[in-house]
Amino acid sequence: MNWDDFAEMAETEAATAPPEQLCPDGVHVAEIGWVKIQPKDWAKTDRNPEGMCLTVRLDIKKGIKAVWDSIPCDRRGSIAALCRSAGLAPPSGEWNESELRGRMVTAETVLRGSRRGTEYVAVAKYSPGPEPLPTVVRERANRTPTQKADAAAAMTDDDIPF
Repeated sequence: MNWDDFAEMAETEAATAPPEQLCPDGVHVAEIGWVKIQPKDWAKTDRNPEGMCLTVRLDIKKGIKAVWDSIPCDRRGSIAALCRSAGLAPPSGEWNESELRGRMVTAETVLRGSRRGTEYVAVAKYSPGPEPLPTVVRERANRTPTQKADAAAAMTDDDIPF
């Protein structure tokens, strides 16, 4: 067996994989995949002299680049909106930001241009939906094949089942 054949194949597959796209403008349901409180130079102000920010990575879906959002810690209203969207109480006293990891949020994103001429995705706002994960998405994942067939049979004749 020639192992070099497999190495070439793996390199070719990696090279032909489609690149991830930027998240389109609009409202998206995303999972918080990473969260950390860290200093950022651009966030330094009189109220936040160290420039501490709550930084989260929002994973939208496969094929879409993750969206990074850094919220300066002195913007408590923005952090509270993120927490409400994740189904958590806003931070008070000693708070562990890792509670956000794995939570679903509803975020409105916009495409912006940087000073360097590159495009990036920014979070315009977080919305507290009726639940962190929409019921339609949650139910779709839990239905059995029999439940799907029953739902299709219950549809009226003028509905297309696909």
